Amino acid sequence: MQFLPISHVPVGSQDLLAEDVRLLRRIHAAWYALAEARGYEEVIPPTFEYEEVFTRGGGPELASRLVRFVDQDGRLVALRADFTSSIARVAASRLASAPVPLRLCYAGKVFRQEAAGEGRRREMFQLGAEMIGDASAEGDVEVIRLLLDTMHAVGIADFQVNLGNVEFVRPLLERLSFEEAEALRGAIDRKDRAALAAAVAAGEIEPGAGRSLVELPTLIGRGEMLIRAAELAIGESASSAIERLRRIDRLLTPAERAHIVYDLGEIRGLGYYTGIQFEVFAAGAGRAIGVGGRYDHLLALYGADRPAVGFALETDALAELLTQAAQR
Repeated sequence: MQFLPISHVPVGSQDLLAEDVRLLRRIHAAWYALAEARGYEEVIPPTFEYEEVFTRGGGPELASRLVRFVDQDGRLVALRADFTSSIARVAASRLASAPVPLRLCYAGKVFRQEAAGEGRRREMFQLGAEMIGDASAEGDVEVIRLLLDTMHAVGIADFQVNLGNVEFVRPLLERLSFEEAEALRGAIDRKDRAALAAAVAAGEIEPGAGRSLVELPTLIGRGEMLIRAAELAIGESASSAIERLRRIDRLLTPAERAHIVYDLGEIRGLGYYTGIQFEVFAAGAGRAIGVGGRYDHLLALYGADRPAVGFALETDALAELLTQAAQR
């Protein structure tokens, strides 16, 4: 049999050579020094878990991207697609009796199926942290502050965190059918005010929510925007969501606020998050390089009903940004 020479790795995977490895280690060293100084302890979950660990919390979107195989015991397992799901399992089992809040951090690879041509890796490094057992706004601020300080610690200063609260948007969509809500989520994500106005005019939205929905794409800005958002809040949960953001804004320092943009149309994790949600953008990156938020109901799916908040950053993206900066 004749074997063809193999000169390329599979699409979406990567070789890391000496310079790449040194940069990655530098990022990880800065990350762990900072996280451990704040009381976060490292955990290393297994590279593969039973499939249910990821489908239970991640839902159909994550399930569609799992890299699966059958173990020798005949059960379906999957390569780690998400650290948060694995950490939720650990917190609900091996750390079930540990005192809270739990402060856990990690760095390692995740594996996800990506459609051809999307330009995203199927094998990528992440770093992040989860705080479990603290439901307060102070807990939100602790995690946001750790994220901001991580960006500075690894050497990236030109970045922005788009921070919203899904509980402001949820009341606007909760009485719609799944199909109607999905269509409006797309319009909200695109900040398509015309499409939202058309939906309101067609009578799909209750009159009380119509004005808030049409104005949603404009509710983006610094802390003063939250005053206007409070006037558009529909119901107690939406009002509480704005008050939570205003408290976070008061707790942050002026230097920290300089990196925060409040975006109430930020709803990509509407089914996953239960409070604040954020995405991280940096100059030179064409897409979000990190995500995070509060997910108070997730751990109950694994047997431990505890509030939680956390974030994950794409280490590969951080490395690429630092390489770009060094080449200028």
